[in-house]
Amino acid sequence: MPLRILITEFSDPYLNLAFEETLARVRAKDLIGDTLRIWRNEESVILGRFRKVEEDVNLKNLKRFKVPLIRRFTGGGTVYHDKGCLNYSLVIKRDVNYPLEYLYGVLLRGTLLALKKLGLRGYLKNTNDVVVNERKVSGTAASIRWGVLFLHGSLLINSDLLRLYSFLKIPKWHNFDPVKYRVANLSTFVKGIKMEDVVNALIWGYSRVLLEDLTFDDPLKEELKIAKILYEERYSKKEWNLNYPPRVNEREINEKIEKV
Repeated sequence: MPLRILITEFSDPYLNLAFEETLARVRAKDLIGDTLRIWRNEESVILGRFRKVEEDVNLKNLKRFKVPLIRRFTGGGTVYHDKGCLNYSLVIKRDVNYPLEYLYGVLLRGTLLALKKLGLRGYLKNTNDVVVNERKVSGTAASIRWGVLFLHGSLLINSDLLRLYSFLKIPKWHNFDPVKYRVANLSTFVKGIKMEDVVNALIWGYSRVLLEDLTFDDPLKEELKIAKILYEERYSKKEWNLNYPPRVNEREINEKIEKV
C-alpha cells in the first residue's frame, strides 16, 4: 500500500492538534493506511503532554500577545509554531521489537535524508533533536498507542526566534545536551530556501525510509468528524491545556469516537 500524503492544515491551531491525535486513532481502525501529514500552524505554543505550564512557558508574554497554548497528546518538550515553521506527522503500523528505537533510530532518518537533499548535514542529539552545525533545527516527539507508531516534529525554516525565546522558558536544571535550546532556522544555512522545497524533501525522505510509493489524498469524512470530537472534548478545553495532569473525560471521548 502506498504512503498516503496529506498536505492538510486548518486555520484553528487547536483543530490542527486535534487532527494529530485523529491520525493515530483512524490508523488504529485501519480507516487509512500509513500516512505522512505536512502542515503549518498559526502562531501558538505547543506543550508536551507531560510538561507543566509554569516550568516551560512564559504565560505573561503569551497572554500579552494573545498566543494560544495547546497541549499535544505526545510527550517531549514544548515548542513554538508559526508560519515559518513546517510540521510533519507520520503514522504507521509496524510489528517491531523495540518501537521507540525504531521511531527515533529508523523513521526519523526521513528528516535527516530531507536535510541531506537540501544540502545540509543533519544529525541527532538528545535522541530526538535534529541538529545542523550544533544548532537545533527540529524537535520531535513520538507515541505508541492504539497499536500504531506515531512520530511528529517541526522544522524551523524562517521562524521568528525572538518570539520563540520570549514565550519558552529554558529549564535551570537539566541533564541533556544544551543544544536543545540553541535553535536556528534552515534559512540561516540555505539562503533563499523555499517552504515547498522542504515539503518535497520531507516527502522524498520518508518515502525512502519506508520504501513505499506515494499517493496524495484529502481527509476522510471520518477523520474530520473525529477531529471535531477531539477538538470539542479535549483540545479546546483549559482543563486539558493548562492543568497538570490534564483532566478530561477519556471514557466519554472514546465512546463518541467509537460511534463515528
